[in-house]
Amino acid sequence: MHTLAGAFALDAVSDFERAEFARHLEQCEPCAQEVAELRATAARLGAAMAEEPSPEFKDRVMAAMHATRQLPPRTRPGAPERHRRSARAPRWAVVVTAAAAVIGLAAGGVFGGIALTQQQELQAAQSRLDQAKQRYEPVAALLAAPDAKTAHGEAPTGGGVTVVLSRSLDRVLVMDAGLPSQPGGKVYEAWLLTGSGTPRSAGVIAASDDGGLVVAQGVGSADKLAVSVEPAGGSPTGAPSEVLMSMPVPT
Repeated sequence: MHTLAGAFALDAVSDFERAEFARHLEQCEPCAQEVAELRATAARLGAAMAEEPSPEFKDRVMAAMHATRQLPPRTRPGAPERHRRSARAPRWAVVVTAAAAVIGLAAGGVFGGIALTQQQELQAAQSRLDQAKQRYEPVAALLAAPDAKTAHGEAPTGGGVTVVLSRSLDRVLVMDAGLPSQPGGKVYEAWLLTGSGTPRSAGVIAASDDGGLVVAQGVGSADKLAVSVEPAGGSPTGAPSEVLMSMPVPT
């Protein structure tokens, strides 16, 4: 039951699984916390790509709605049997659906309606969608992983980071959670630490329109994560220059 936390957070479960897991949440505080954190992470990823449509775009959508005849509901024999089969959907189907859910959130600002009538607008929207898919597919797979774990760390200067880790995927996500901007173009860089070994960079968490996040492959046996302040582009020496905070990785 615990492995459904990621799919439940993204609403990628059947009605039967949703009801069963909802009852489970009433008695399992760790799962309830994990679902809340995964939902918050998914919402931030979606909000990062959202944008306000222009008044002209809204007018075209409203005009299309008034001019389009609504179709009657479609019903087919055997629908209850198909529903029972869907409740037994294999795990890979749940993962694919969860991935599509997050990509849909990320691309929601791109396709805000159904009336993209100009070819130039359609091509620009498709380009944005392709970029969103490339960036967020690894994130979606991570959030939907059965063993995905989430943790939040606070920085002494304010703000912090949200970390999502999957040992099975050997992947980690580090997201800026309100870290203050650094002067002089400096950036934050995430590091993976294993015991007393040499820190290994997980990538730069540069401030950007998508909320500032980095996804790194190759977690290995890392048991801690640190965040440092570095010059633009990351550490010039391959080691943390000014460590801001450290925290255990989610387990």
